[in-house]
Amino acid sequence: MSLVVEIAKRLGIEPETLERNAIKLWLQHRLRIIEVEIMSILNRYNVKSLGELEAKIKSGDIPGHPAWEDLITLENLEDEKKRVIEVLQEIEKTSH
Repeated sequence: MSLVVEIAKRLGIEPETLERNAIKLWLQHRLRIIEVEIMSILNRYNVKSLGELEAKIKSGDIPGHPAWEDLITLENLEDEKKRVIEVLQEIEKTSH
């Protein structure tokens, strides 16, 4: 018997419900972590957006190192945030 099935049985819920809710909670947790990381980078450079950071780097208002690396990290975090939100929205659609 799988762990999910065993736990669901002990809790008196369907394994699919447990899996869906666990995934949803994990995604919500990951989204909060991503948002904190994004805000940390933006606050480090006193900017409000990825575009503003990029513009300030290009204009020389912010030194390129390590700002370019942080910009790449920020782009990756924004992409991951978008994917996590999309999956969360799909889960919401299928659970109604």
